[in-house]
Amino acid sequence: MKTILVAVDLSPASSKVLKEAVILAEELSAKIVLLHVIAPVSSAVPVGSSMEMVSVPIPLSAEELTEVKSRLDALAASVTSSKVKIETSMKEALPVEEIKHQAEATGASLLVVGSHGHGGLYHLFNGSVVTEVLKQATKPVVVVPARN
Repeated sequence: MKTILVAVDLSPASSKVLKEAVILAEELSAKIVLLHVIAPVSSAVPVGSSMEMVSVPIPLSAEELTEVKSRLDALAASVTSSKVKIETSMKEALPVEEIKHQAEATGASLLVVGSHGHGGLYHLFNGSVVTEVLKQATKPVVVVPARN
């Protein structure tokens, strides 16, 4: 069976991304692995008496992880197609690296991601997961625009 890896950020656009992925999965007789990657949040910590700072990752609490998992499971449960099998996966990691890793680990033949359509200035300062996935992907990538 073919596998489609669908990476979502659990924003309102995620349901649109999943809906499009389900259409593809039905056409290709594929299963979906619905992935949400929680990017690490860091805090700067002073080092010694100097002004140097070290970035320290702050893990989410058990309650926060449970809430995120519930939202991911609810998104998966919103699919009404009986033809498509959906598995969920949630990881705490760097999003682009984890998407690449999960694509290999699941044997995905296609990646589906969503684009919020932020402008160039936003990407200059914040970057774009979608842009980096497109640059680094070894499998075909479908980008679903968030805007209608």
